[in-house]
Amino acid sequence: MLLQVTKFEQSPWLRLLAPLLAGLLIAAAYQGASRAAPAQRNAVYLISDSEGYGLVDCIVQKRECGKIVADSWCEAHGHGPAVGFGAADDVTGAISASSAASRAAAMVTCSE
Repeated sequence: MLLQVTKFEQSPWLRLLAPLLAGLLIAAAYQGASRAAPAQRNAVYLISDSEGYGLVDCIVQKRECGKIVADSWCEAHGHGPAVGFGAADDVTGAISASSAASRAAAMVTCSE
């Protein structure tokens, strides 16, 4: 006896392959989207006045030497050029005002 497939019946292979192919397409789209826009991360360094050499003065007062010092600091630590620099303020409020005034610190933000 010969089996005949009517137009309403599907092959078992088609029923197995259709969800598998759909899953592969979704996985490929997810992988492509996760690689499309990598997040750019910047490194931030806090430089204490105890480092010496007047580095903090150049950076905090944003003198002409500040950009040179900030770029050099980033390069020395394996990063790209500085994208920002200036005075480092205590944003947490954890340091009392009297001790914060006696210490100067600078902040340098480096690109990757």
